[in-house]
Amino acid sequence: MDFTLVGLWGQMGIIAKIVVITLLGMSMYGIGIALERTLTFRRSRTQSLAYISALQPLVTTSGRLREALGLEQQYKEAPVARVIGPAIKDIVRGLEGLGASAADPTELEILIHEVSRSMDRTKKREMASLQKGLAVLATIASSAPFVGLFGTVMGIITAFQQMADPSKGGGGGLASVSAGIAEALITTAVGLAVAIGSVWFYNYFVAKLDDFGGVVEDTSGDLLDSILRGSREMRRPV
Repeated sequence: MDFTLVGLWGQMGIIAKIVVITLLGMSMYGIGIALERTLTFRRSRTQSLAYISALQPLVTTSGRLREALGLEQQYKEAPVARVIGPAIKDIVRGLEGLGASAADPTELEILIHEVSRSMDRTKKREMASLQKGLAVLATIASSAPFVGLFGTVMGIITAFQQMADPSKGGGGGLASVSAGIAEALITTAVGLAVAIGSVWFYNYFVAKLDDFGGVVEDTSGDLLDSILRGSREMRRPV
């Protein structure tokens, strides 16, 4: 009896083969999602850091905020730029609309609050975009062991049927059903392997999403703080 992978594949029943093919298809789909997300996150991080580096001197220096208008167009694959860029436009437009009232702390607080809410909505949209495909990874991770277990159960049922059927070399001998038991265990092993890989990828991307959220929070906080500091300096008596 051949216990190599090729030999066991030839001895597998149709149900076990369907289960293994299904699991391999789930694995390939999960790997495809992981590769696509890896490239997306890498580009997003690289361009976001470049955008923050270019934005920082404009935000921290008084009177240079207007120079940041349109800067996000140079970093179209940076999620941080898509969150902060529109906020800068709203701030500049709001300050121009307030005119002399921009020195009023109440009016400025209202403007900052509105911009902050707008950034929160944009951040949620960007987070949802970055989460694309992660639900599929989670589904694969949670369902692959059960798909493999289904193949195992069917394989064990077949093995016991062979054990009870003397015409198939059974009659109670364990040797006659060893191939069926090995077939059953292979489907579980494949299911666990697919699930483990999917869980690793899923947790990795969740951690990356948390990092992105922290970067957006820090950058937006620095932007709003600089606006408030600039306003206080304008109101400070000479």
